[in-house]
Amino acid sequence: MADQPIPVEALDSDIAILGRKGGGKTYTSKGIVENLLDMGRRVLVLDPLGVWAGLRTGADGESAGYPVAIFGGLHGDLPLDPAAAEPLARIIATENLPAVVDLSELSKGKQQAFLFAFLHELRTVNREALTIVLEEADVFAPQNPQGDDSKQLHGEIDWIARRGRFRGFRLITITQRPARLSKDVLTQCATLIAHRLPAPQDRDAVKAWVDGNGDKDKAREVFDTLAQLAVGEAWVWAPEHDLLERVRFPSIKTLDTSSTPKAGEKRIEPKTLAQVDVSAISAALNAAASRSEPSGRSKNASADVIDAERSSYERGIAAGYHSGWAAAMREASRRVVEFAGSFAIEDHGEPAEPKPAPLPKPNPKTLASRRASSAPRPSTPSNDPLLAAAHSIWPARLTWPALAAMCGRKARGGHFNTARKALIDGGHVHMDGELVTPTNPPGAPDGAIPADLLEQNLPQPAAKMFAAIRSRPGITAIGLATVLGVQPRGGHWNTGISTLRRNGLIREDGDKLFISTGLEGEHQ
Repeated sequence: MADQPIPVEALDSDIAILGRKGGGKTYTSKGIVENLLDMGRRVLVLDPLGVWAGLRTGADGESAGYPVAIFGGLHGDLPLDPAAAEPLARIIATENLPAVVDLSELSKGKQQAFLFAFLHELRTVNREALTIVLEEADVFAPQNPQGDDSKQLHGEIDWIARRGRFRGFRLITITQRPARLSKDVLTQCATLIAHRLPAPQDRDAVKAWVDGNGDKDKAREVFDTLAQLAVGEAWVWAPEHDLLERVRFPSIKTLDTSSTPKAGEKRIEPKTLAQVDVSAISAALNAAASRSEPSGRSKNASADVIDAERSSYERGIAAGYHSGWAAAMREASRRVVEFAGSFAIEDHGEPAEPKPAPLPKPNPKTLASRRASSAPRPSTPSNDPLLAAAHSIWPARLTWPALAAMCGRKARGGHFNTARKALIDGGHVHMDGELVTPTNPPGAPDGAIPADLLEQNLPQPAAKMFAAIRSRPGITAIGLATVLGVQPRGGHWNTGISTLRRNGLIREDGDKLFISTGLEGEHQ
């Protein structure tokens, strides 16, 4: 850690690592991740390239590296099942489980679908500090997303970048094309690490970051040298820590699987991997998957299975690497086994009417309770996620399809209809036209005002529009579109404006837009 030019304090804020292909940006980021792991920090790597498995092996390929669980890819401990996106997110959100999610064997469309479901659930559940490393960030958070899937995923990453700190998120953004990366994501980074950037448009993206974070008077030397930096050399700029330095990053301790072999050179293959027992995690994912099976084929997560998984793990991690990590992994796995047990579904022999699937027992910081007042809260049917979503966005209200989308569901089918009926018949919600209204909505925390809660919890793109109108009262629709970098037309735009109008969150005075009177409370 002493050799790393990044201040430890800077690791508690977002970092952007930029540089052309082969310039050393992934190598640099791996060194930072090694430091985080040495400090016992929670780390999650989202890897669409399949280049992060080397964390499990020493730099020589012979010794063990870090006991990081790998999901998916050629070296995965478990395959990456798209249906397991949400259960996997819940496990990572609630455990100190360093992990690599290797998306390299999925098509781009499946990568986007998996990450959307995964990140939405992750940000819903996570509460403790978690560093997310986003490789090839411009692919998932482009400046101009095309298509609904890309826009939805972009909205999740944008939320994490702009609002995720209060949920514990720190984002390390890696890209070789900063010009294509969303400016909303890039400009939120407090520390910039810039490797060689020969393209003028990419250097212009650095200038945009300087406009929001740096000192223009100090930027001239950086801009003049960005195109000539050697491999492994970079500018580190952390204005909050009064740091601007041209550095060479030290060697990493693990295998560099991201390097490009030269002609005639043989790539070092990992011969020894740090051992990670993921049997308990596999049990939890399998138990979660069984929830979606038809009732006639339901399975029990029996005590015998749980005991077997616990015994397997107790025989688990071999000695010889980071004993502190081993202890953490044992504890994580023990809790994951209990987590799996909470998904058990009883089979009574006869097909039963579908019922809302129970979620694992939440800790005190779950989505539904994060804004609970000191007054007693009404009980909810199996902690239904639809009701939790309705509570999470209050005082805004949405339609059933919109609430279902927040939970990663479709607003159709027996399972959904049964859950909706249970909420209405049980008196947990009532309908105001097409809008679902909680009967006993949560109280706001001390000092909070409705606009704060709305800005944090509205779905995209309505949240981004709401924040922009709130910060610029009287802005026109064309001005709003200009600020957001979009066109004031099309399905994405219409969805956002419709959500704000339908919920009565904005008022329109001619062509000017304002936040509805009263939402700002005493702060108005």
